[in-house]
Amino acid sequence: MKYRKSDTIKASKDNYQMKSWKSNFTALLIAETLAMIGFGISNPVIPLFLGDEIGITDPVKLKTWVGVIQSAAAVTLAIFAPIWGHLADSFSRRAMLLRAMFGGAVVISFMTFSQSPWHLLILKSIQGCLTGTVAAATVLTAGISPISQIAFTLGLLQTGVAVGNSLGPMVGGVIADFIGNRAAFFATGVTLALAGLVVLKWVEDDIRPVPVKSTKKISLLPDFRPIAGSPIILTLLLVNFGVSAANTVTTPMLPLFLKDLALRFSREPMYIGSSTGIVMGVGAAATALATVLVGKFSPRLGYWKTLFICICGGAVMTIPQAFVTNMVQLTVIRTIACFFLGGTPPTLDALLMTSTKKESQGSVYGLNSSLASTGNAIGPLIGSVVAILSYRFTFVATAFILGVSACGIAWGRKHSNPR
Repeated sequence: MKYRKSDTIKASKDNYQMKSWKSNFTALLIAETLAMIGFGISNPVIPLFLGDEIGITDPVKLKTWVGVIQSAAAVTLAIFAPIWGHLADSFSRRAMLLRAMFGGAVVISFMTFSQSPWHLLILKSIQGCLTGTVAAATVLTAGISPISQIAFTLGLLQTGVAVGNSLGPMVGGVIADFIGNRAAFFATGVTLALAGLVVLKWVEDDIRPVPVKSTKKISLLPDFRPIAGSPIILTLLLVNFGVSAANTVTTPMLPLFLKDLALRFSREPMYIGSSTGIVMGVGAAATALATVLVGKFSPRLGYWKTLFICICGGAVMTIPQAFVTNMVQLTVIRTIACFFLGGTPPTLDALLMTSTKKESQGSVYGLNSSLASTGNAIGPLIGSVVAILSYRFTFVATAFILGVSACGIAWGRKHSNPR
């Protein structure tokens, strides 16, 4: 059987493109995992930093500052995320990821030298203006992946995010306990810079965004009219907002809750930083496992049904956390809850992907990131207010928000195609 020369050239070209996108995505996955490790190193340290380094001793004042500071980056990220997403569609998705990683590296490194809560608040606000690596990496992944592999690569990306969220708090807790709270911020900066270098060296923008016509005036703001005309996309965006808020109600208060448990129920000293890292890290590991399993089985079960089960399961397993008396109980129950909630990001991404035109993906994911950041901003504020009554009430508030989100999923499933 004879082969034409053109067939050989075409096969070689296809093989090269296959290797190209695989190596591209592998480097991107490594970089985003490193970035999430970096963010996870310093985020859990902030409550301890405010108390031990800044010297805030009043409990109410400490809870208020923790909520406001943790919300600052989310608020500014919510404002800038749609702009960055639109620019990714118009110019370069890779450039947006580099901006997020290197910008975060510089700003968070400066947090090492904070001398007052105001310094940390200002820097956190600037961080939100510049970062947003998950949304940038998601859009870039969709751009460099073949259509047949998009669901698979998005699932792997969420697994990398979850692995980073798992390892980061553990590393940060050890650094905080044995080197110092300030060192955690510097370690975050170094890790983000390393992630940016990986993207700069090994990730290419193979599939360019849709070019902006020269006769059309370039705008920083995306066109939200197609999104507003899709009730399904709006439902998914609002559910993502609710889940993001629920996930962050308890997180900023977790170190203080563990400290309270140690004082009330334990006679032995407790390394709060390391304990927080273990609780958060094990939960994030369960999230990573869930993203792999859900990414594999959700197409068979159906995306809407999978999402509903995951959110309901997370809500049910959050309530018992309000009644724990030691770290082991909290770790076990929280891990189960995180496993359920870990299935929501890849399922939401898959539903958004199948409901969005390719030329609008950056804008949709930008708005999705914006609403998620808004939820991330509101969550700590809710937690700080509820924690004034009791740390335990933060778990009840989390379960309530997840319950409302599950109702939204039930409505969306009823008014969409069964997928």
